[in-house]
Amino acid sequence: MKALVRLGVILGIAGSILSADLPGVGNLQAVALPQEQVVKKLQEVPVFTLTNAKGEFVIISRNNQGKSISQVGFFISKQDAQKFLDNRLKKENPQLATTLQVRPLSLADYYKIVLEGKKKSDATIYTLMPMQQQVDSAVSLLNQSGQKGDQFNGIPLFVPKFKKENSYLTIPLAQGNERYIPFFFEKEQAVALLDQFKKAVPGEGANTEIQVVDLFGVMEALNSSNDPMINKIVLYPSRESISFIQSLVKKSPAPNRPASAPAPKK
Repeated sequence: MKALVRLGVILGIAGSILSADLPGVGNLQAVALPQEQVVKKLQEVPVFTLTNAKGEFVIISRNNQGKSISQVGFFISKQDAQKFLDNRLKKENPQLATTLQVRPLSLADYYKIVLEGKKKSDATIYTLMPMQQQVDSAVSLLNQSGQKGDQFNGIPLFVPKFKKENSYLTIPLAQGNERYIPFFFEKEQAVALLDQFKKAVPGEGANTEIQVVDLFGVMEALNSSNDPMINKIVLYPSRESISFIQSLVKKSPAPNRPASAPAPKK
């Protein structure tokens, strides 16, 4: 239990520090070179961007107070990437838009691209865009808990936890008996896990809540902390992303995790 309490402290500190920094790429650039175990965790989360037929990223240039900024957009949601193509690029540059497509990568790929760009002093900003509905949910939860949640700069993750012990619910993965701590990209997934737990252990319902943390804070904790409980963290893709993964591997289950969270425990 003490190990889980330490984990809560580590994530709380990392999240509060990074959420005060610049959103998106600003946070990620502060993270050290990833270890193999970190990359493996990120590899299982899809992100989406726009490319041409050659696989080259679409660079959007914009003016910011008289300074030209080059930006490549990555999205947590495939639907958001498609909407950006359909609702914005097709209006601003219809000829270019016809040559573009939504391309999936992994969060690990995005991570490596940003770090490589930093190494080369690349002036291009690689921005990871959250799902707006989940940002709104994060702000609402922060306000409910008494924290300042007027805005959330980053990618929110939702973690079912216990209030008194500052410990987390755990789930088994598809294989093996070892249990892990799920960090969800959607509030609805965290709520579903808590509801399942409350039905199984009604007396503990009032002792549970959903904590909001920043993805980049979690990534920093994965890289900088020696606490073995950090390795228990599993990034759980959104329902949309799970469906996308399953569509790619119809004859096999989604990578190393179930489509719905089972058997939560302390």
